[in-house]
Amino acid sequence: MKSVNQAYFFSTLRTTNNLIALAILAITLPTIARADITLPSVIADHMVLQRDMVVPVWGRAKAGQMVDVSIVDGSGKVINSVQAKSGDDGKFMARLPAMSACKNPLMMKVACAGESVQCSDVLVGEVWLCGGQSNMEWKVQGSIGGDTLAQTLPATVRCFTPDRRMSAHPEADLPTKWIVSTAESAQGFTAIGAWFAAKVGSTLDVPVGILSINWGGTRAEPWTPADIALTNPMFAAIVAEQQKAGATFEHMSPAQMQTLIDEQTRAYQEAISAYWKNLQLKESGFANHWETEPADAAHTWRAAQVPGVFGTVAGTESLADFDGATWWRRTITLPNSWAGRDAKLLLGPIDESDIVWINGIEVGRTTGFWQAPRTYSVPGATLHAGVNEIAVLIVDTQGAGGFSGKAQGMEMNLATTDGVSATDANSIALAGEWQWKRGSTSTVHAPNAPQGPTHPQAQSGSFGSMWNAMMAPVVPFAIRGALWYQGESNAGEADQYRELLPLMIRAWREKWGEGDFPFGIVQLAGFRAASDDPVEGEWSALRDAQSNTVRVVPHCGLAVAIDVGDANDIHPRNKKAVADRLAAWALSQVYARGGEFSGPLYQSSSVQGAKMIVTFDHATGLAGANGAPVGGFAIAGSDGKFEWADAKIEGSTVILSSSKVQAPTTVRYAWSSNPVRANLVNSAGFPAPPFATDMPETKPN
Repeated sequence: MKSVNQAYFFSTLRTTNNLIALAILAITLPTIARADITLPSVIADHMVLQRDMVVPVWGRAKAGQMVDVSIVDGSGKVINSVQAKSGDDGKFMARLPAMSACKNPLMMKVACAGESVQCSDVLVGEVWLCGGQSNMEWKVQGSIGGDTLAQTLPATVRCFTPDRRMSAHPEADLPTKWIVSTAESAQGFTAIGAWFAAKVGSTLDVPVGILSINWGGTRAEPWTPADIALTNPMFAAIVAEQQKAGATFEHMSPAQMQTLIDEQTRAYQEAISAYWKNLQLKESGFANHWETEPADAAHTWRAAQVPGVFGTVAGTESLADFDGATWWRRTITLPNSWAGRDAKLLLGPIDESDIVWINGIEVGRTTGFWQAPRTYSVPGATLHAGVNEIAVLIVDTQGAGGFSGKAQGMEMNLATTDGVSATDANSIALAGEWQWKRGSTSTVHAPNAPQGPTHPQAQSGSFGSMWNAMMAPVVPFAIRGALWYQGESNAGEADQYRELLPLMIRAWREKWGEGDFPFGIVQLAGFRAASDDPVEGEWSALRDAQSNTVRVVPHCGLAVAIDVGDANDIHPRNKKAVADRLAAWALSQVYARGGEFSGPLYQSSSVQGAKMIVTFDHATGLAGANGAPVGGFAIAGSDGKFEWADAKIEGSTVILSSSKVQAPTTVRYAWSSNPVRANLVNSAGFPAPPFATDMPETKPN
C-alpha cells in the first residue's frame, strides 16, 4: 500500500500535542445529553431496512423522555411504530416490529419532547454486510462487466461505505452516508456486493442494502473484537499485551509523547537515507550521471508525452509492468530576466519517489508519496538565461508509475515577479514531449512515514482496531447476513486462521445479537505462477482453513474461486462469478429457493488395491470443466510423497491411481496456490473446493 502525503505527516507532527490535549479533554469531560435528536449515520436517508425482522433504531434524545419511532408511507399513513425511553445519558434503543419488503419510498420519523428528525427515501428489503480485504473492497469500476452492471443496477440497491478508520475502543458513529445506485455512483460500489445485490434483489424482487465495510490488505485480527479474542487461548496473550501497551500509551505525558514523535521522525529520516543510498549503489544512472548526459538517441534516450501513467501514453508501452527507475529529461528556455531569480518548479503528483535536478544541481526529492503534488523551490543561482536542463528520476516499485497529474499542474514560475515584464512573468509550461531512459528494476518500497504516535490498539495488527472504528458504529443495524472475502494477508498462518475465522464469526454474531446469521465465505482465488508440484503453496492450507470453518460453524457457506483467479494479479477482475456463487448459496440456503449451491464436496475415501476411491456430495453430473479430462488430484503412500494421479469418474466417485504409488493412503486435490489442473465440477458448473484427507476437521475453542 502506498503512503500518505508527506506534508500531512509533518503537519501532524507539529499539531500532535494540541490534538492530544483535545483528545484528553474530550475523554475527561462528562457526556452531556443534547436536547436535539441525533441518529447514527447508518440510520439516515436512502437506507434499506431489513424485512421480516425486528429493526433496532437507536440514537440520542432528551434525557429521560419517551422517543417515538414511526414509519410513514407516501400518503402520510403510519404503517409501523414503537416507543422507547431515553436514559439519563440521552441514549435510546427502540425496536420496530418486523415489516414486509417495500420498494416505495417510506419515511422514518423519530420524535421526542416536541422535536423530531426524519429519514426520507427509506426502503425495506434485504441487508447484507460485505467485509474483508481488497477483493471485497474492489469496485464495480475496474471489474469485468462493471460498466454494464453500473448501467443496469436498480436504484433499489443502496450502499453504505465507511472510510478507512482504526480505533482503540468501540466508536459510536462514523461519517458515512447511504448512496443510491445510479450509473455513476454504482461504479464505486463493492463489485461482489453489487453483483450479489443484483442477483438476490431481482430474484426476490426486493430492495437490497449493502454495508460495504472492508479494507484492502488487512488481516482478520483487526476485524475481530478484542474482548472476545481475549477469551480464546490461542490469542489471549496477544490481546493482553496489546491492551497493556494501550494502557501505557493512554497515560503518557506530553513530554513522553514528544519523545516518541522525535524517535519516529529520526528513524524515518534514517530509513529514507538508507533507501536512497542502497538505490544509488544499484542504479547505474547515478554513476553515469544521466541527469546531465546528452538526452539523445545516441545515448538511448527516447521520446514520450508527459504527464501520463506509464504504459498509457505513446512511447512508454514497455513500462506498463515495469517496477524500478526511469530517468526523464527536457529543456526549457528562460528569458534574461529569470537569471539569478528564485523560482518554483511544479510537477504534479509523481508515482511514487523522485529526485529532481536543474542544470545538474539537485533541487528536491520526495520519497514514497505517490499522491503528493511536487512543488520544489529553485534557487536563483541554479538558473541562467537561455537553455536550462530539467532531469527527473522516478522510482516506482508498485503498480503503474509516472507523472500522474494533469498538464496544467506542470509548470515553472518565478517566486516573485517584481521588476519583471508581464510577458516574462508568465509561467513556463512543462507538459509535452520529454526524453526518457530506463534504469534498473526494483521492488524495494520506500519507507512509510510514521503517522505520529499511534495507539497500540489502533494499529493494523491490533485485535479489534477496525472493528471498533468501522463495524461497531453500525451494530446492531438489522442485517440478513454477511459475506466475507479475506485471507490473503493471513496466508502462511493457516493453523491460526482455523481458529481465528470461526472466532471472528462468533464475535460478530454475539455483538449483533441476531443469533447465528448466515455467513458466506469466499475461498481464496488462484494466484501466482502454476507449479508442477502436487502439494505446493501456503494458500492451500489457508483455503482448507476456510473450508473447515464452513464445516464446523453453523450457517456458513463457501464460494470457491480457484478457477477465476489470475496468476499475475492478486485481484482477479471476474467478480461476477464469485458473487453469483455467493448468491446461489444465499438463495438456496438462506431464502429456501432451492437449486444447487455448491461444487462437489469431499465426503469419504477408501483404498482398493492400488486405487483410491473418493466419494463426493453435491456430485450430480461430475465432470471435468468444459469436457476436459479430470485433473488436480494427487495421491501418496505411507512415505508421504505425493504424485499426480490419473482420475476416472464413476457416478459420484472419482477413482485415482498412479504408477508411482502402489499402496496409496492419502489424497489431496487442488493443493497449490494456483491449481490450474484442478477442474472437477458438477452439472451446475460449480467447482470442487480443495481438500486433503490428511487435514482432519478441527473444531474451534
